[in-house]
Amino acid sequence: MTLNRRTVVAGLAATLLPFRAEAAWPDKTITLLHGFAPGGGTDATSRVLAEGLAKILGQTVVVETKPGAGTTLAGAQLARSAPDGYTISLITATYGASSAFYKTLSYKPVDDLKGICQVSEAPYMFSCNADAPFKTLAELIAAAKKQPDKPFTYGTPGVGSGPHLIVEQVAQLAGVKFQHIPFRGGAQAVVEVLAGRVDFMVDPPISMIEQIKAGKFRALAVTTAQRFASFPDIPTVAEAGFPNYAAPGWYALVGPAALPDDIVARLHAATTTLLKDEAVKERLLALGSQAKTSQPKEVIDLLASDVKRWSEVLDKAKIERI
Repeated sequence: MTLNRRTVVAGLAATLLPFRAEAAWPDKTITLLHGFAPGGGTDATSRVLAEGLAKILGQTVVVETKPGAGTTLAGAQLARSAPDGYTISLITATYGASSAFYKTLSYKPVDDLKGICQVSEAPYMFSCNADAPFKTLAELIAAAKKQPDKPFTYGTPGVGSGPHLIVEQVAQLAGVKFQHIPFRGGAQAVVEVLAGRVDFMVDPPISMIEQIKAGKFRALAVTTAQRFASFPDIPTVAEAGFPNYAAPGWYALVGPAALPDDIVARLHAATTTLLKDEAVKERLLALGSQAKTSQPKEVIDLLASDVKRWSEVLDKAKIERI
């Protein structure tokens, strides 16, 4: 058979292209998307990750914020993005709660994502004004039982948020009622608890830790399975009379569902390497979370478990979905 020049070139291109495509990633800027406003704990965590991953991968990683609709706007953007490894997202436990809370979304919140790696775990914290009459979560619940016609009020970052559903679940387990006061963020809830207009609040500790250190807030409990390393003196919800209770906050990296396995493996390896760095661990602790990694599939399993859990809480509480 006679080979002409065009045939030879075409054959070489067919042989080399797959190798070049695999070897080239990443050859341009990677976008790290999240669904919160700039300046908060998730944004700060994203920037720690972006800085570290850029060094390991040898490519710029920029953080993009797309707040709104309980992080589902960012979820929709990720689901629609090209599965080429240049758009990934940091999601949190709020994403799971919101996925349960919204009746319909333009994407499938679990099936349209592909796990990369869990990044960290953090408690949600029950806190109140330091002048409040209750000193523990058990005392708060006991007080609530004594005044069923006048429910204690609690503040959260919004309807359908992780903190909202956590309080609803604890109330269901305890057989009490609390009155939800939603805000646009944890900072607003802090102001109202400080002023005595709201009885207690639940949020990640970063929003209230300065008030606790200043003696203006009293921490009642954390939602992790064990006491949290940064706050060893604060008991768990389980210790307040709810054995085995755990509803931690979490951060995880994900990509669109069709993200190739080889890129997932690269990103997973880079993330686990980054989270072994003691300086990175310390920076995450300062933000109120503890480094914790996982396998890619475990991220999706965790998300699916949260969606199921919070759907059941919503159904039992007869909270109308949006």
